[in-house]
Amino acid sequence: MTTTVSPSDVGLWYERYGSSLRWAAARVTGDPDDADDALQDAFLAAWRSRSRFDGARDPLPWLMTIAKRKAVTIVAHRKRPAPAAHAPAVQPSAEDEVVRRESDRLVQELTRDEPALALYALAGLPARVVGERLGVPMRTAASRIARGRRRIEAALPATSPCPARSNLS
Repeated sequence: MTTTVSPSDVGLWYERYGSSLRWAAARVTGDPDDADDALQDAFLAAWRSRSRFDGARDPLPWLMTIAKRKAVTIVAHRKRPAPAAHAPAVQPSAEDEVVRRESDRLVQELTRDEPALALYALAGLPARVVGERLGVPMRTAASRIARGRRRIEAALPATSPCPARSNLS
């Protein structure tokens, strides 16, 4: 049997958990104003979906999940500052471009040999879904992903100017 949550319960949750949720949101956003926005969005979402929450359970994990998701959404939608008009665009050197292309080619080759890593890194699928697609347990998929990453890291030049997750298109 589920216990209903009254509107006053949400107010009590704010008083009790608001500072903890704001702290968690600030850790995600890195900005106190964005953390305040995430907290407000989280409690608005909690208010709207309070009828689906079992009042007999501890609300903190549920509220924490909502607050963190709201904070991630805020960070994802944050406007990136425009580059300064006076700053010249930095063009990579020919050597850097050759190293980047060779690294990308090597990564593509290695991911072809390990489909679990390709599904994880290139398609952005979690290990659980990779396992389902390959017909193996999630832990096996995670092991294959880790093994593939180690092979790529070992094969890439140590001085590669490429970021760890380059665009492999």
